[in-house]
Amino acid sequence: MKNIILLNTFILTVFLFSCVSQEPVVKENTPVKETEAVATTPPKKTVESTEQSPPKALNDVEIKKAETDIAALIEKLNKIIAAKDYESWKMNLSDNYIKYYSDPEILKEKTQSPLLVKYNIVLRSLKDYFNYVVVGSRQNVKLDEIKVLDRNRIKAYMFIKGTPVIIYELVRIDNVWKIGKF
Repeated sequence: MKNIILLNTFILTVFLFSCVSQEPVVKENTPVKETEAVATTPPKKTVESTEQSPPKALNDVEIKKAETDIAALIEKLNKIIAAKDYESWKMNLSDNYIKYYSDPEILKEKTQSPLLVKYNIVLRSLKDYFNYVVVGSRQNVKLDEIKVLDRNRIKAYMFIKGTPVIIYELVRIDNVWKIGKF
């Protein structure tokens, strides 16, 4: 009998604690005071809030359009790079990309690649990076796959011997896809 009483007490305790709610229960016809309503309403985000909602993913139609747009961009870039047209290439770059590959420390790091060292090439500018790195490595790339990171960022891949290799990081700026750095 003692065990049954202990068991019932335990079950009743578990039941009561599992029914505890974070929000106050308001009966249907009971008037609520204004202060109680404010206390139970979650705070609204204000314009001054530093919180940002997470970027929405692209839907299937937007993904297909992005794939078409990016394939066209890559075809255009291949022609620009094959023609060694630095100015046209530069117009397809985001500001972040330009800033990153114009940084003397980054250029110094890129200069250490075995091929550039072999030919005694020192990168001193974005134009050098274009002429000695981009022209040799990007003029015949093809788009095999994209990975959508969010509405405005996509990674473009080409498969080399079955392995996906990032050929471009792309950002959408004012509804135009550009080569980015992220």
